[in-house]
Amino acid sequence: MTVEQIVLGVKNKKGELSRIIGHLYQNDVRVCAFWVGTENKKDTLRLITSDPKAAMSVLTGLGCKAKTMNVIAVQIPDHPGGLNTILKVLHAANINIFHIFPCLETQDSALILEVDKTEEALKALKDNWINLYDKRIYDL
Repeated sequence: MTVEQIVLGVKNKKGELSRIIGHLYQNDVRVCAFWVGTENKKDTLRLITSDPKAAMSVLTGLGCKAKTMNVIAVQIPDHPGGLNTILKVLHAANINIFHIFPCLETQDSALILEVDKTEEALKALKDNWINLYDKRIYDL
């Protein structure tokens, strides 16, 4: 039960993020979640979109070199310490988190998790009654 994340390099210049996101919206592709930052001296954008296939088409048309990868979308338990509940489950399962960022426009608090051992993380989260999103995240 994973979702597709799109990863692409971006130029660190004024308006670049707006240009990319604007083209996605103009093509009826919503951005459900995103992370942007510098990794290994390269500026990187990570996206969860309403339609990964259409997003890849738009990004390719813009000349972006993008790839997809599977990540986990998880609902944060609605109680004090809910985030730490997820973190403790992953720690106990010896799972390393590479990236973690929140979803936008979801009624429940949700996170995107990129981890080193996806299948093991999914099992640990399910075994601990943590709600996971599948492709429904694209429609929220």
